[in-house]
Amino acid sequence: MEGSDPIEIVSYVFVAIVTVSAIVLMFVWHFTRAHSLLDQWALDNGFTIIHREHRSLRKGPFFWTTSDHQAVYYIVVRDSKGIEHSGYARCGGWFWGMMRDKVDVRWDR
Repeated sequence: MEGSDPIEIVSYVFVAIVTVSAIVLMFVWHFTRAHSLLDQWALDNGFTIIHREHRSLRKGPFFWTTSDHQAVYYIVVRDSKGIEHSGYARCGGWFWGMMRDKVDVRWDR
């Protein structure tokens, strides 16, 4: 970049910073939204979330049917009677991802 215009260098740095910031914000929003959807699902169904673990590879029953726009968690919840249940929860829709208010759950047997 010898002999490059300082304005040009600054503009490249600015574009790089904006791009990295946008990617980080997208990841943060994705996981924040997934947690919000899972919390609302638990509230609506009378559960208290005891444990949640994000699953990137081991998606259980959702392995073949989950898009990159969705988040899968292994969850342990407690119902109103104090009984614990565990299983997999998938947040978001297949195409619209976290833009869709959807949570699918498959309980362990």
